[in-house]
Order: sequence, then C-alpha cells, then structure tokens
Amino acid sequence: MIEDRQQTVLLQIFLVFFSSIVLFGCAPLVSRTPVQAPEDSFKYQSELAEPNAKALFAFSQFRLLGTENRWEEAILALERAVQFDPETDYLQMILAKAYLHREQPEKSIASLKKLLAKSPDNYEGHELLGDVYSYQQDFSAAVEHFRRALELSPGREPLLMRLAMALARLERKDEAISLLEGLVENHPDAILARLSLARFYLEKGLPEKAMTAYQQLLDREPAQQQAVLEYGKLLEQNNLTQAFELYQSALVQNPLAAAVRQRLAQLYLSRQQLDEALEQFQAVRRQFPGNLQIIGRIALIQLELEHWAAAEADLRLLLDAPQHQDQNRYYLAMALSAQGKTEEAILVLQPIPSASSLYPDAVLQLAYLYNQAGQQAQAIETLQQALADGFHQPDIYYYLTAFLGDQKQDDEALAIAQAAVAKNPSETRLLYQLGVLYEKSGDRQRAVEAMEDILQLDTAHADALNFLAYDQAEQGIALDLALARAQKALELKPSGYIIDTLGWVLFKLGRYAESRERLEEATRLHPEDAVIREHLGDLYRAMKLWPLAAESYRRALQLDPQAKGVREKLESLPLEELK
Repeated sequence: MIEDRQQTVLLQIFLVFFSSIVLFGCAPLVSRTPVQAPEDSFKYQSELAEPNAKALFAFSQFRLLGTENRWEEAILALERAVQFDPETDYLQMILAKAYLHREQPEKSIASLKKLLAKSPDNYEGHELLGDVYSYQQDFSAAVEHFRRALELSPGREPLLMRLAMALARLERKDEAISLLEGLVENHPDAILARLSLARFYLEKGLPEKAMTAYQQLLDREPAQQQAVLEYGKLLEQNNLTQAFELYQSALVQNPLAAAVRQRLAQLYLSRQQLDEALEQFQAVRRQFPGNLQIIGRIALIQLELEHWAAAEADLRLLLDAPQHQDQNRYYLAMALSAQGKTEEAILVLQPIPSASSLYPDAVLQLAYLYNQAGQQAQAIETLQQALADGFHQPDIYYYLTAFLGDQKQDDEALAIAQAAVAKNPSETRLLYQLGVLYEKSGDRQRAVEAMEDILQLDTAHADALNFLAYDQAEQGIALDLALARAQKALELKPSGYIIDTLGWVLFKLGRYAESRERLEEATRLHPEDAVIREHLGDLYRAMKLWPLAAESYRRALQLDPQAKGVREKLESLPLEELK
C-alpha cells in the first residue's frame, strides 16, 4: 500500500537522521585550518566572528533543541548553520532529513537539489532524494536518483531494493524482477529481496516461480513468518495437505508465530475441525490473554461445539469492551438460552437498539425467549412493535403469525399472514402459512389457490404438493395428478403424514392392497393421529375387514371423541360380522 511505503521511507530516513545527530558529537563538523602568524605579530581575534565558528555554534543549538523536541527552533538553527557554511554537504543532508522529519518534503527536495547542484556525485544525496520522491509517489524521479546513486556506489542491497520497489510502483514489473533476480544471485541471504521477488512473480501470473521463490526463502529462513503466510495461502489454493504441513512445520520452528497459528486455525475451521481450531486459538490466547478478537473467535467456536458455559464466560468478558456490543449480546443470549437461563438471556437482549443491524435477529430471539418463558403476550407485542418500526423481514411475520395461531387468535393471524404475503409475495413459507390459515378458517378454495401459487414458485415444495394431493383425494378429483403429487412429495420429504396422503389417494383409486400397505405404515409412524386411524378404518371397511375397521374407528374416537362422522361409521358396520 502507498501509506505503508511512505511510513517505511520516513522511518528509514529518520533513523539515519537520528543516528547522524547522535554520532555527530563524535566528529568535527568542518575541517578548520588554524591561523598561522608570527608570535610577535599575534593579536587576539574572536572566533565567533568567523563563519565556520558560527556554523558550529548554530549546529550545536540544533542538536540541543532537537533533543528537547523543539523542532521548529531546531530547524531554524540548522538553516543558520547552512547559511554560515554552505559548502559542507553534510549540513545540507542533515537539513534535508530534518525537513522530511517535519513532513516538509518540498523543502527537503530543494535542499537536496542545492546540494547536488554543488556536488553532483554525492551518492547519499541522490539516494535520499530518491527516498523523498518515493514518499511523494513520484516514482519516475525516484528511479532516476536511485539509479544515479547506484552508479556512484554500486551493489548496495538496500538501495537495489528501493529501486525495485519504485519500478514496481511504475508497473515496470519485468525490470523489478530482473533487478531482484540479480540481487538474490549476488546476495543469497537477501531475505526481503526474495520475498518481494515471490510477490512480483505472483503479480505477473507466474505462480510456479513464486512458489519456488518462497520455498528457497524458507529453506534459508524457515521461520520467516510473512513468507510462511503468503506461501501457505498459495498452497491452500492447490494443496491443502502441504499448507497444513507448512504451518505446522513453521510452528515447530517458532511456536510464538501467532499469525501462522491463527491461519492454521482458520484452515481447521474451513474443514469443520472445530476442536483443532479451538486448540490453536487458545494457544494464541495464552500469548495475548487480553486480545478481545481472539476471545471472540474462541467464544464462537465454543458456541458451535455447544460448550455453553465456556462460551458464556468469554462472551461476558466481551461485554466490558465497547466494540461489537450488539453482536456479543446476541451470542451471549444464545449461550444463556441453551443453558435454560431464559430470564438472563432476555435481559441481555433487551438493550440491543433498533438502529443495530442485528436488531431483526435479536427481536426474533427475544420473542422466542418470551414465548419459552410463558410470556406469550410479550412475545407477540415484541414482534408487532418490530413491524410498527418498519422491520418487515419474513421471519418476523412468520413467527408473529405462528404465535397468534398458538393463542387461538386466528383472525389476527390471518390478517398478519395476508400482510406478510403482500410484502413478500415470493416467500413460499409465508404462502404456505397463509394457505393453512385459509383452510383453518373454512376457505378451502383460497387455501388451494395459495398452494397452487407456491408450486408456481417452487415445483418441489413437498408440503404444498401433499396439501393439494390430499385435497384432490378428499374431493375425488384429478386422482392421477393427486397420486403423482403425493409420490413426488414423499420422495422429496419422507414423512408419515405424506405416506397417509399417498395411502388415501390409492384408496380413492381403488388400489386397496397398496393403500393398506401405506396406511398401516402411517399408523405405525403416528399411532396417536385420529385422522390416520379413521382412514385406515375406511380402508378396512372397504375391504370388508370388519373387526379391523371397528378397532380403527374405536381408536380414532378414543383419540378424538369429537371426530366428525366416525361414530356413525362404527355404528354402521354389520354387527353380525363383528362377533
């Protein structure tokens, strides 16, 4: 990134600058020739009147003011030193670095240009000017001065690196690669050069060369963390086994390589190896016990593993931090709810504001918890308030409709379901809910229409197929279509109720042997369902299996004494055949 490069350049320059200031006290600023005069002609002269002495005094002021961090005054003193001694390159260099330290690159450039006009072969001046131009992102000018510095002082590794970086910024990757290849050939231990070379190979679409460069780097320095991370990411795209081996080997070399350990943990997570991922994150946590991000990752894994108490403990720690409060509350409520701490979970969720992106999910969980706590009215009110506040997510409608239905508020439930479908006409869940409510209200035609609408959106909706197949069987119409629908529904969603529908359609088609097989299976799966018992009784009656029919009808009446028409069917059976 550009910002990273600027900071690197500033840091390099400042370190050189600071070192120069510290070391300067060990060497004279300028070479001064003593005045030679015969003893008899000697007369006292004040050295403070000489420019060199004034330069030295001003530079001394600069050093003292700089150590006190009084940089504006320090630079003024240094400017005076240069005025008194304009011929000393060293003063010009220090002034250029001081300007850059104070983020005044234009003044730094002017100072360096003045120096190079006087001393064009000063390689340090060219190098520093290249750095300043890089800081300003004028990479063309930077390249020019880096090259000139290398002509004057060939083979310097750091300078070759900076030239390669500037060329890369100019999208002259081939030149940068060629330069770095030569650099690593002449300086095999140039680790940063090898790392940059691998990156440039990748950017040029040469992954094989990049992998070779990374491997050669790691052969020389196995614990180089950045190389491990970048090479590992490349391996993850092609060979996960090698990526695992790389990370594990790197951790043997350096067990404290936290970034590598986190990458390994992520890899375990991608393969759903939660215990292994947790182990890695916990190792990082031991290094950085106060790292909230790591604590958060561990808490989420604990939730996945259903380690509710451990997740609760970590999520409570996160509540003390200002970041991600809503998310932490949401997950903490999940951990509490799973432990049966419903009231605590409610208290944790309540502060999540409607402005939060998690608010719709929090509302749903809060309503669920209210319902679990026996506070059905509060659950309904919570969801109604969310709708009033403009949150129209399908789940909010769905659960509000369900809760209203559970409270026998069928008219309100139907009104909400109608509004839900109007807002979300493509939501098959809501359409199915609406169809069921229409049937419950006695409006069978509109229920059928809702189910047909579902099949227009999703031909593989098992419940709608089952509903329509059963309706057709009840009416005795389009039985071949009903059979196809029931068979498809059962294939999509094996269920005792769908088996009952299939058996009932077969019964209506007069295929009694097949119907018996299905209805008896449905009865075994749902022995307490009165309707299925009635269907089986009707089949036995049609097959003239009178005792079996009577037994099925009696059981249906035990399960539902108000079952319409069942008693009449039982009483209509021939008594003589029941003896």
